[in-house]
Amino acid sequence: MRLPFHLYGTLPPFLADYHERIMKHPIVLALFSNIFVLFLLFQVAFAEENSPAGGVKITADTLSYESRSATYQAKGNVRMRYDGVTLLADSVIFREEQSEAFASGGVVMERDGDVLHGDSLTLNTTTELGEVSNGDLFIKKPNFHIRSSKMTKVGTEDYRMERGSFTTCDGDSPSWRFTARDLDVTLEEYATGKDVVFYVKDLPLLYTPYIIFPVKRERQSGFLIPLIRNSSKKGFNFDLPFYWAISPSQDATFDLDIQSKRGVGTGLDYRYMRQRGSEGIFRGYGIFDTSQSRFRGAVVEKHLEAVSDSLNIRSDINMATDRDFYTDFAEVAGEYNRQDLESTVSLTKKWQDYALTAELRYVEDLYAPNNSATLQKLPAVSLTGIRRKIGATPLFFSLDSSLVNFYREEGVNGQRFTLHPTVTTYFQPVSALDVSAFAGYGQRLYNAYGADPGRGSHGEGLADAGVSASTRFARVYDTAWGAVRKVRHLLVPEVSYSFVQERSQDQLPFFDFDDRVVGQNLLTLSLTNYLTGKVIQADGSPVYRDLLYLRISQGYQASGSRRDLLTLVDEGRTLTDLRLESRFTPTPEISLNLDSRFNTYQGRFSTANLSADYSDGSDNRAGLGYRFSRGEVEYLEGRIGVALVKPFVFNYTNRYSFDKGGFIESYYALEYKHQCWSVTFSYRDRPDNREYMVTFNLAGIGAIGPIKAF
Repeated sequence: MRLPFHLYGTLPPFLADYHERIMKHPIVLALFSNIFVLFLLFQVAFAEENSPAGGVKITADTLSYESRSATYQAKGNVRMRYDGVTLLADSVIFREEQSEAFASGGVVMERDGDVLHGDSLTLNTTTELGEVSNGDLFIKKPNFHIRSSKMTKVGTEDYRMERGSFTTCDGDSPSWRFTARDLDVTLEEYATGKDVVFYVKDLPLLYTPYIIFPVKRERQSGFLIPLIRNSSKKGFNFDLPFYWAISPSQDATFDLDIQSKRGVGTGLDYRYMRQRGSEGIFRGYGIFDTSQSRFRGAVVEKHLEAVSDSLNIRSDINMATDRDFYTDFAEVAGEYNRQDLESTVSLTKKWQDYALTAELRYVEDLYAPNNSATLQKLPAVSLTGIRRKIGATPLFFSLDSSLVNFYREEGVNGQRFTLHPTVTTYFQPVSALDVSAFAGYGQRLYNAYGADPGRGSHGEGLADAGVSASTRFARVYDTAWGAVRKVRHLLVPEVSYSFVQERSQDQLPFFDFDDRVVGQNLLTLSLTNYLTGKVIQADGSPVYRDLLYLRISQGYQASGSRRDLLTLVDEGRTLTDLRLESRFTPTPEISLNLDSRFNTYQGRFSTANLSADYSDGSDNRAGLGYRFSRGEVEYLEGRIGVALVKPFVFNYTNRYSFDKGGFIESYYALEYKHQCWSVTFSYRDRPDNREYMVTFNLAGIGAIGPIKAF
């Protein structure tokens, strides 16, 4: 939510522009919407019949009623209550026939944590007009402090404030504040101010003789806080966004991105919502890159069209003008080093027992010299039947089928049709022993054309089957682990067998790994542990928290072959890698995760993914992530945030590649956090770019509104 300001006067353009950027904040909207909420509170503080007998409760040291003038007079420790509103004063006079209330001496009004202090209060409960002298209003959320020598409501939606100031800082000497000699406000229309000054402590920094801006209760259009930074790749960078609240269901953000080494870019981020949950976004960025003398850009589009409860259409489009665009202009990991751009358009139709999906999928390989050999699925259609009981038998029938058209400019093209019906059953031969079994048959039909082997029409069918049996052992233990009073240990041993018919498939075309189904005769043993803790909260009520998940498994290949991570394994090695999976959360602040595969023949890990995270719920946090795949990648990431020396917060992130032999990204940030403002100095170092940035933030300023940016 941003409020565009229009400055009038004789200030230099650079000062007017700078002041305009600072003043475009949602604090102004919240200020005038909430300052005069107090008048509404005053109104409901009296009975609907404008009579204390109708619901107002008045207590005081002295309370009297003059029937001739229908006037209530209360003096000494006066307290008026109604519908959650409390008014305190030294003296209160309420004229029943005129619907006028007068309060004086230490006036305090409170509701839901919002508090108004003043010397005196005048309010007409019929016309809703009123006045507060020397008012000091505190709005609990988001911590607004507003002061004015006189706050006046002059119409249904018209207000006036004289010699006022507002800030989100606590204390009598705020770190920053805005002041104005006069402000005239019409809610849902406009507000005008005279002699507006921005102060840091008692030092005035900015001045404008006149200001006009729209005042609305909903999200408001306007400029957002600009981004200023300097990098070796882009040079000096000034990014000024403008937010447009088009309607309650639409908004857009426009960006003017000035880069001294690259040129001037423009961006658009448009979001919308429609009926039945339909929604979407459109993002676009374009720049004439002066370093390469060409136009460059990217487009992202995502849409969900809920035609009905059973039919929806989705699109996810990602396009760029060139393969190096994200490397040169993206900011975060996962974007600047992305390997491909994938675009899809799909339609899904659901019935009670079946689901039909049709999809167009186009992939652009950013690491390949060109995209001529990249395989596309244009289109892919699948029909899936969920498990459905066959009559009165204990059998369930399911179906997986698909038809895919593969296309690429170079290489084998063609179509593949698959049909895979499966019959499944579940039973308990004895108590506490759960058994499931299935049998199926997968048929593949091909029509291929191109210069490589496998062209022509082909077909192949493979049978598959499997059975698994598991049981459970559980026990509850009393513990003395702090608030954890009891722990439940659940042990689940399982044995499973899977069979896939082994047949030669060399004559078939090769589009992806689904064309080379590996024969299998595999017996797998696994043991899974669950630890669940019963935690007693401060109020004595219990909550249950998962403490540990630990699973170890290994398979024995009696015959056939297998793949580990898409790599064919030596047929002489009958044992699969020993896999260990775990999630450990001993406290809400700590979590440890592990997923590893250990080769028992070579005595070393084939893969390992490890992460450890800590957060105390504030600014103290730490994290470590390690990823390893033998012969492919070895990568370490560390993160730490320290807030032990108040009011400073230090953040550090480092990403190191062992296989490439060097740091691939380092990020340092030091933030000074005050109660109502903060400043952050950051430095980001990548092999191809170094970037410095300073960010200044005033608390309560900078938010778009109820909808957050994607």
